[in-house]
Amino acid sequence: MSSVVSRLFYRFSKMMETKIMKVSGREPSDIISNLPHDVIKFILTCLPLRDAVRTSILSRKWRYNWTKVPKLTLDSRLWKKTKQNISTPRVKFAVILFQLLSLHQGPITECGVSISDLKDCPEIDNLIFFLSRNGIEHLDFKFPKGEKYKLPSSVFTCSHMRHLTLKYCLINLPPAFEAFSRLLTLELYEVTISDKSLENLISCCPKLEHVELEISVPLNSIEVNAPQIRYFYFGTKINSVCFKNTPLLDYVYIVMQDINNGSVERGKCNFMEFFGSLPALKDLNLDYFIIKTLIAGIDEIPVRLPMLLLCLRQLYLCEIRISELNDIRCLFCLIRSSPYLEKIGMEAFNDKGDELPVLEYLEAEYHSDMKLNQLTKVCLKEISGTKPEMELIKLLLAKSLKLETMLIEPCIEPESPQTLVEILKQINEFQRASPRTKVKFIDEV
Repeated sequence: MSSVVSRLFYRFSKMMETKIMKVSGREPSDIISNLPHDVIKFILTCLPLRDAVRTSILSRKWRYNWTKVPKLTLDSRLWKKTKQNISTPRVKFAVILFQLLSLHQGPITECGVSISDLKDCPEIDNLIFFLSRNGIEHLDFKFPKGEKYKLPSSVFTCSHMRHLTLKYCLINLPPAFEAFSRLLTLELYEVTISDKSLENLISCCPKLEHVELEISVPLNSIEVNAPQIRYFYFGTKINSVCFKNTPLLDYVYIVMQDINNGSVERGKCNFMEFFGSLPALKDLNLDYFIIKTLIAGIDEIPVRLPMLLLCLRQLYLCEIRISELNDIRCLFCLIRSSPYLEKIGMEAFNDKGDELPVLEYLEAEYHSDMKLNQLTKVCLKEISGTKPEMELIKLLLAKSLKLETMLIEPCIEPESPQTLVEILKQINEFQRASPRTKVKFIDEV
């Protein structure tokens, strides 16, 4: 929103005054000055901070209304150089903070700060301390890249905090930290924090519902203890992720990344324990490394889990090795344990190996009595036409009684065993349990 908003609003009010005078024959009142307080507050909240301050010219009663706005957004638009003001961004930022901290009245419930274009801003500590004493509920801070900004301990004294988003900073949980008793959303991107501090932070938020984590440094393991959590996204290098006391968690997306250069270590929890703590799971996205970590904790992959995943509707596995027997066993264990599964997605990772055990396993499953009664959509990516891939496609088509769409994203390279035409021709010859099934290559969609 541009800086002309204030002038436009002023012109609009004058136009309304003139119309009132013509219709009623009375002298118009000062519409701007007599607007209800809630309306003024709403208007100022919708404006950028610079324009909110400029509304002081509209009316005498508006002069200091901006100092009571409960929502603040501070970004580079406020301190960029102009022809009228050639001060450095650092100096302008310091001046803005001084004016804000000295003039603002009342609580600030929401504050977004992006200082990604500034370096060395010690004044930010004063702002965070000020917010912690003024009822902050929604805090979104994006710090500069490079050397991590050390988050001051005053952040952890914000007793009213409900939403916390931090990017590019160093987090040291203070020993005196007790809890964010009202926190609902926690989002940490490219931050540095120890696994113990992260674990304690999550467990000290009893109402936490939504968690997104992208940690800068490799971690060993974390245990997620959050009785109200419903959404969990985790993307970082780590050996193990476990869930404890998460009865409402229905969305899990974990991209662990390779921390040991291909080697797999046994995690704190195994395959059965991991899913045993997710009774409400509806949408599951896992990558290759967490699957390998979970499998490493058991002697043999079961046919199905001890506790069925009765709520699971969507399953996505990234970089699954279709030519590896354990990966396929893991896939079918989850399928057999999810009687109401509706969508399956897989991104294949093609590596050369002994395909015979997988082909024998898929052949046995093809002739078994397994049925996919609720499956309606399958999406397969990076398919190059290997025998295990084609047998898996054949099996899914033959066992899915309600399948409507199978999307295939081919990965045809010079060394691929089949061409695109050959793959399509072979799939069209496969038996289909559902007459409504349509097989499409993603290029065609």
